[in-house]
Amino acid sequence: MADSTAMEQPTLLSSKQSTGIPEADMYKKRLERSPHDASAWMGLLRVARSSNNDELLYAAYSSALAQYPSSGHLLATFVELELSRGNKSSAESIFNNNLFNVPSIELWQSYLGYVLKANVEAGVDVPPENRSTVMECFKLVLDNVGADREAGRIWIDYISFINSAQTHAPYEEQQRTDLLRETYQTAVSIPLLRVEEIWKSYDAFETRVDRMGAKQQLSKISPSYMTARTALREMSRFWDTIRATQSNTLPQPPTWTAREVEHLDAWKRYLKWEVSNPLRLGGPDAHKRVIYAYNQACMELWLYPEVWIEFAEYYTTIGQQSDALTKLQTASSVLPESLAVQFAYAETAEKMKQLDVCKQVYEDVVATQRARMERITEKYTRKLAKLDKLLEKRLEKPNGPDHKQTDDQLSSDSDLDDFDDADDNASIGSDSDGGDALAFGEDAKLKRTAQRTARLRKAVEQRKSAINARMEDELTERREAFTLVWIMYLRYIQRSEGIDAVRQLLKRSRSEPPNYITHHFYVAAALMEYHVGKRPHVAGKLLKYYSKDYSTNASYIVEYMNYLANSGDDTNLRAEFERYHSTPVGDTNEMWTMFADFEYNYGDLSAIDKLDKRFINKFAHESVLTRMATRYSYMDVDCVAAREFGFPYRKDISRAHSADTRSRNANTSAIDASGLRVHGESESGNEMPNVGVASVTGRYLNKQQLLAPVTPNKFAKPSINALREYDPVVEPFVPPESPMRSTSSNDYRAAPTMSPGPQFKNLLDQGDVLSYVAAAIATPDISSFDAQPLNIDALLGAIMQMPMSQCAPSNYRPLSYMPWASRSDSQGGYYRSDSQQSSGYYRGDRSVRPFNSRSRSRGRYDDGHRGGYQARHGSRGSHRQQPYARSPSYSNDTRSPNYSDSRPSQRGHGPRHNDRPNYRGRP
Repeated sequence: MADSTAMEQPTLLSSKQSTGIPEADMYKKRLERSPHDASAWMGLLRVARSSNNDELLYAAYSSALAQYPSSGHLLATFVELELSRGNKSSAESIFNNNLFNVPSIELWQSYLGYVLKANVEAGVDVPPENRSTVMECFKLVLDNVGADREAGRIWIDYISFINSAQTHAPYEEQQRTDLLRETYQTAVSIPLLRVEEIWKSYDAFETRVDRMGAKQQLSKISPSYMTARTALREMSRFWDTIRATQSNTLPQPPTWTAREVEHLDAWKRYLKWEVSNPLRLGGPDAHKRVIYAYNQACMELWLYPEVWIEFAEYYTTIGQQSDALTKLQTASSVLPESLAVQFAYAETAEKMKQLDVCKQVYEDVVATQRARMERITEKYTRKLAKLDKLLEKRLEKPNGPDHKQTDDQLSSDSDLDDFDDADDNASIGSDSDGGDALAFGEDAKLKRTAQRTARLRKAVEQRKSAINARMEDELTERREAFTLVWIMYLRYIQRSEGIDAVRQLLKRSRSEPPNYITHHFYVAAALMEYHVGKRPHVAGKLLKYYSKDYSTNASYIVEYMNYLANSGDDTNLRAEFERYHSTPVGDTNEMWTMFADFEYNYGDLSAIDKLDKRFINKFAHESVLTRMATRYSYMDVDCVAAREFGFPYRKDISRAHSADTRSRNANTSAIDASGLRVHGESESGNEMPNVGVASVTGRYLNKQQLLAPVTPNKFAKPSINALREYDPVVEPFVPPESPMRSTSSNDYRAAPTMSPGPQFKNLLDQGDVLSYVAAAIATPDISSFDAQPLNIDALLGAIMQMPMSQCAPSNYRPLSYMPWASRSDSQGGYYRSDSQQSSGYYRGDRSVRPFNSRSRSRGRYDDGHRGGYQARHGSRGSHRQQPYARSPSYSNDTRSPNYSDSRPSQRGHGPRHNDRPNYRGRP
């Protein structure tokens, strides 16, 4: 993007001089620490505008626009400020450099206002040349931002300006009318916030021009207007979410907070909606709307790589590859440290056969990542040197006049504030304040000086350790990025120049500092020789050569052993295992698991037995059972351990086996079948690897977590004296009066009475309590239960498994209805006997379930003929249908129902066979 101003102003942050305004200096310090602090930028601009210092004002705006070149709000504000001061040349320079690069409607409105103010005077006719200039300006603005939902004000002003034109001939009036009609019809087809207002104005315009033809003109454009108004409602929901989740008016780098993720998702949903073409526009018009939406997203999500990449991908899908490359080129300048943007830019250039551009991109990325690592190293090296210098200065003059200030710098310098050293500060302060006054004699002074020096040395060493740890953390993160860049560069060279160029690039990478590139790059180069160059011996030599540099790296050694196994070199594989199994690399479970898997698949049984014994002796969590379970498995087939040994349900041995299985199969989940975290997997960075301790919450926690200190005052201490000993009271069991047991012979049919016979007398003596309970349930005469308390799960299980004939009381009568779905020739509903009347509730004489007597679906008889329903007149003469079924009858010696066909034989009681009810008066 071009510079936002024509003036070459020095940026405010690059100057170390004070501004003379305390509040401005405060914001400046904040921005030096965090250049993307939006609140600090807005505060600095506010202070600069309120001051009378033009130099501070221009420096503040220049710095802000250099940091946020896509902010239309900043550009429009600066333009208005320049115009208010009469600096038209500066304002025009901003317009020329940014109007077509920043799709901000706010900036375009400022430009339109500037042109109108220069060419139109209130109350005076506009000269033809000025009118032509304004018309061109309106067309330019509407062509660029006319599709914006907030462009309704611009369309209304354009229509008003056309109406203000004076006409002196009929053809001029007709030209103005045609232009107005075209403008109205275009505006009402766009989902603008003021589209309804424009539609009303268009209706009045057509009515005024031709009342008879107005309806025809409005009917032609009405579908487009209705589509635009519907799209506006949908679009407003997207924009409401975007504005509700927006945190700052200035673009911010993503920190992936919940609000930022929601804001990004809101933008992506809106972009997806625009791509779906809700206005049903033609190809070019639809593409123009989507491109404008993506430009708006890039303007607000300026520092999000994925928005730029998706924008370029959209250009590619519509066949505009050159625009896609241009967009990615802009993104690479905006985000020079974004690997995703740089790789996408290089791949797009490679697809377009621009190999020079592609190679230059990779060279620039390598240089950028190297420079960043050098800056990190230089920054922390400078801090360490500063500490050493201050300590040396303090030791040269232990009792100098400025030793108090030096002590404070050593212990609490803000540039070196990497850890909490409040205790050191307190001790140093107490020694230096009045310490000499309390000392008696030279010996006491020397002793106190030595103690102070020892404390200072200790504080400096602690600070240096903290600095080195922080430097190593940052370098580790950058090493991964630097290595990935080299690997991507290696792939590109192989695709474009061949395997010989890969070897040259590999030689060049050795010139990098040894701690800048990780072992992954050399593994990638060796495997490329194996797969692309078809030279296994070269790949093996490379891996063997670099194994000397990474002899303490377990991951590299395992990769080397995997290569030996895959290439069939089992001799060297066994030799490498014997070489490293007793080193710190062999203390990890990964190498042993890999080698054991190889032996289990391709070794002999004697070697397997020896390896299992060594495995068990090496690791405490291993046993014969875990080794056997691992041996009797393959990839994710682990049925022996799961079904026969029950490993997913055992906490004593399942962890070791799960870790072994996961090491052999990279696709195995980190959570095993029981829902517990497997051995060796840490939930947080504070957990110790390879230590699994069960907890009461059902998850596998870490020993370090279990040994964490507990604050006693946060937990209530139970009172032991308040606890009472549990003394259960066994009460006799009295079954409740069941509604199924009745002595009335009129309600239930006779059935044989079942009571405990001789076979139940000794059940309690034999310990068979469940059988006794079954007999008690089936016997209505038993009113108490004197046996021991029973397990409720076992009791319910026994009851559910008992046959109906054993549990049912003597006078129980089954339900006289059953679901229609139990018969293959039915279509839903309930069967019941013809003796039961049309009451909606029935079960003998008890109401238990409503019967759906209003169903109009058709059923079938058992003999396959179509049947109907008996028409029954209600209180209001309505026809209600009643299904027919075979009613169950019961004999005296069985409880099985004997169905008999109870269909009525008279037409008044129901149709027969093919007879159908006459609902409409037809035969």
